[in-house]
Amino acid sequence: MTPSLPNAPRIEIQTTTDAAIIHQLAHATWYPTYQNILAKEQIEFMLAQVYSLEALEKQMAEGQTFLLLRAEGEPAAFAAYSCLNPATHLYKLNKLYIHPAFQGHGFGKRLLQEVTQRVKDLGGAELELNVHRENPAQHFYLKHGFKISQIVDLPFAQFMLNDYIMHLNLLSPK
Repeated sequence: MTPSLPNAPRIEIQTTTDAAIIHQLAHATWYPTYQNILAKEQIEFMLAQVYSLEALEKQMAEGQTFLLLRAEGEPAAFAAYSCLNPATHLYKLNKLYIHPAFQGHGFGKRLLQEVTQRVKDLGGAELELNVHRENPAQHFYLKHGFKISQIVDLPFAQFMLNDYIMHLNLLSPK
């Protein structure tokens, strides 16, 4: 258990299947995160396609594990991960978002640590993620050991996702 610091919010991280909370957090985080990167139409489309209640429930049913971080009992952040390739023990960090009101408290780092530990516990050897090339979060991932492995332009309906694919080796150096 991590010792709490004076004035630091009490946090808890739990697996969740509450699509409504994830839906609300996604809508609160996506506009501030992407308003200077993506057109409003693309943000709205992505929210409808990926973060509708039905889409979230489908992702959960198909094997994405969602983690909800609460600060002092309030939903503050979420992450989702899944196994991409059982044969190579490759997992994917599908989502990691912090509500703007809760940014700057180390919740992103804490959630990333939680996902990494859970994936290691499942036998994961590597963690992969996609991040938009203009998203400042890429620097967060680089700081935490991820390396850019590919630069991709992925068609998504009428839009193009301009991403880095990043990888983190989870195996201890020998």
